[in-house]
Amino acid sequence: MAGPRQVVDGPTFTPLPYGLWDAVQQPPANGPHWQNGITWEDRCPTGDTLYDECIAVTGTGGSPTAQAAMTSNVTQTNRGATAFTVYAEFDCSPVGLLDAEVLAEQALQRVESWQLERAFWTGTAGKSGSTAQTTAWPHLAANATLDDASGIRLQSAASIVATGSGDDVASMLGQLEAALDDCYHGQGIIHIPREAAPTFQAWELIEDRNGALYTTSGHRVVIGSGYTASSPAGAAPAAGTAWVYATGAVFGYRSGIMVPSTAESFDRTENTYHLTAQRTYLLGWECCHLAALFPVGVPT
Repeated sequence: MAGPRQVVDGPTFTPLPYGLWDAVQQPPANGPHWQNGITWEDRCPTGDTLYDECIAVTGTGGSPTAQAAMTSNVTQTNRGATAFTVYAEFDCSPVGLLDAEVLAEQALQRVESWQLERAFWTGTAGKSGSTAQTTAWPHLAANATLDDASGIRLQSAASIVATGSGDDVASMLGQLEAALDDCYHGQGIIHIPREAAPTFQAWELIEDRNGALYTTSGHRVVIGSGYTASSPAGAAPAAGTAWVYATGAVFGYRSGIMVPSTAESFDRTENTYHLTAQRTYLLGWECCHLAALFPVGVPT
């Protein structure tokens, strides 16, 4: 008669590369108060040029008119961001409590990148269904601005660059990057849902540089498993298309992993431990918020 089956460890979990948190700037937190939300002053310059009418020559050989006075060309906006928490919970009998807190942390680490990216794209936090609320500000898929009671800009509306009608993927990326360059003048981030990633790779428009993805012109690329490909209005894209967003640099904070003590987790009514691991995040970006609807498919 065969004996009981042997208990072994399952396979090692390997997170996917090129995710959102890998591309996020992570300034020092200086305490936990950021979890109440943050505010910063966003300065987005356009700049201008000058000439000296005493030495400048026009294309027709004449002298230019008097120099116009310098004017303000830096847009300053008070922006804000709110925090949200990613968690994983499972039930465990007292008999199986050995290493349960470690298992709770491992469960969280398996899902937190996906949940982080989903919240950053959609803005939705809370359990699925009727209790889900749009409370993660700012987020990518947004077509309206939102200011809080103090006039702090929590959400910008994505500016739609193009919708892909008659354009190939390379042309679309060129339009999106040109708009990002006009807006930001530095290295921004292109946010690509995972179902669209093979298209960009087939067109050879993105490349790996030391474990991070970039466009060939130098913008950082995030391929988010939790990104939904939805429009700024939150609608699913038509078959054969996917929405892609571009922003300025993204920065953020995250807490350590918090696991309540086993005493706090015990449910006496069911004689079961509800073991939870959770981590709080907050993300924001600079200046630009752009969107484009890309065709999906290999080049012909």
